[in-house]
Amino acid sequence: MSEPELTLYLGGTRSGKSAAAEAHALRNGGPVLYVATAMPQPDDPAMSERIRRHRLRRPDSWPLLECPRRLAPAVAAAWEEMRSAAPGGRQATILVDCVTLWVTNLLLSLPEQEDAGALECLVTEEISALIDLSRALPCRWVIVSGETGLGGIGGNALSRQFCDGLGLANQLLAARAQEAFLVVAGRLLRLAPAEELLPRA
Repeated sequence: MSEPELTLYLGGTRSGKSAAAEAHALRNGGPVLYVATAMPQPDDPAMSERIRRHRLRRPDSWPLLECPRRLAPAVAAAWEEMRSAAPGGRQATILVDCVTLWVTNLLLSLPEQEDAGALECLVTEEISALIDLSRALPCRWVIVSGETGLGGIGGNALSRQFCDGLGLANQLLAARAQEAFLVVAGRLLRLAPAEELLPRA
């Protein structure tokens, strides 16, 4: 039996990656658990407005889980609650938006934020737990993440740490995904696995 489907959407700021992921979840047709890693901040009105627009775009029927860290146990608990409320029926989708803010939260949680080894270990641990959960639950997964590796090397240690941590997270998720897309200006480009591009022996 093949493992449950996971699709990854990558893109820059305002690329349309979230909208593409939401459309994917709608096409699946079943119930959707929306997992948000961004938390409203009273001192950041721009982020609050961004969150408000995302909420307006989503169907009211999608239950919301706000979780800045430790996604795997929180999603597992929310999944059990959703399944008990609506047993059977069409296959559900778990939509995680987004990994970018999740990695930011992980970075800011470290006692020493410039400790590259600590961030790598934490990202690997949390992403591995989410991947294990994605294999265990009988549902589809749609995950959104930012692509920040196209703009050169950051000008300070913290930005370099963040880009390295996010790049690691994206590679781990892409290795698990059946499909991965790069979203640019609302257009999608399918990303082929490396083995499809390597010459045959």
